[in-house]
Amino acid sequence: MTAAAPAALTHEQLAVLARAVSRAPSVHNSQPWRLRVRGTEIDLLERRTVELSRHDPSGRDRLLSCGAALTNLELAVHALGRDCHVGLRDGEDTVATVTIGRPKRTSTRDYLLFQAIGRRLSHRRGFFHGRLSVDVYAAVVAAGETTGVHLVTPTRPDKLAELLGFAARVLREDRGYQRELESWTAHTHGWGAVGDGVPEDALSPEALPVAGLVRTGTPVPDDAVLARRLAAENLLVLCTDGDTRAEHLAAGAALQRVWLTAASKALAGSVLTQPLHLTGFRARLVSELALPGVPQAIFRFGYPAVPAAPSPRLPLGELFLDGPTGGLR
Repeated sequence: MTAAAPAALTHEQLAVLARAVSRAPSVHNSQPWRLRVRGTEIDLLERRTVELSRHDPSGRDRLLSCGAALTNLELAVHALGRDCHVGLRDGEDTVATVTIGRPKRTSTRDYLLFQAIGRRLSHRRGFFHGRLSVDVYAAVVAAGETTGVHLVTPTRPDKLAELLGFAARVLREDRGYQRELESWTAHTHGWGAVGDGVPEDALSPEALPVAGLVRTGTPVPDDAVLARRLAAENLLVLCTDGDTRAEHLAAGAALQRVWLTAASKALAGSVLTQPLHLTGFRARLVSELALPGVPQAIFRFGYPAVPAAPSPRLPLGELFLDGPTGGLR
């Protein structure tokens, strides 16, 4: 007797997937993704109309964002008690297709990461000073060590400070960049805010490395001071062997597993990609820090000194393309 084909997801189950995807981190909280449901297949699509010409001219951060959304989608499918297969797509708006499989018991690890999706926030503020325990730090690192993605703890804060300080001064004086950042600053407050963009409450007036996004008034300490501050932080540089579309997705997926693992341990984090788009910056970073590949993102994390501000989210119904959404909100 032929086994029955896997059942399609119900409307309520699709809502679970949509909520998980909507909570993924994205460049400037632009949420550059859509979902297309085709029976037991769900396509994750890249919204290429979301353009950040000054911050992300090549769309690399947009793909990192889609990679993070893909991790959330996969975790949500597993949390529903279903197996799935993820197939990457190249050269089109569809970045990946998740094929829903048969019932499968959710692993404890994946369920804990799924539960952390709602607790993960971008924390662009200070952390309590002090290094994390070896066990906690190792668990966060291990979560992102997937094939082709390397997580590196920078060991030369002096060199990193020199590069980040230079980049911050360039970006602070770049009027085009500052206009774009201002246009993506959302003047919303609190939970339940609808829309996109970085909430004003989430931006820090403090100096580097706390300031995750450099604005015209962001103080930039001298290299020696910045080096001491970086030495006191918990930092990871995510690198890939190459710089292809698939590797950008992989880096985003690994970054999200790292971030969710941190959130599951009551840690907060934020991502720094601004400087990586400056001409020659990544090559210098590879040389000065002896990195094993191409840097895609810098992740800082720790125990938050103050609560993180929530970011607005687009209505869930807007996530779906060419499919019934009912009353998803």
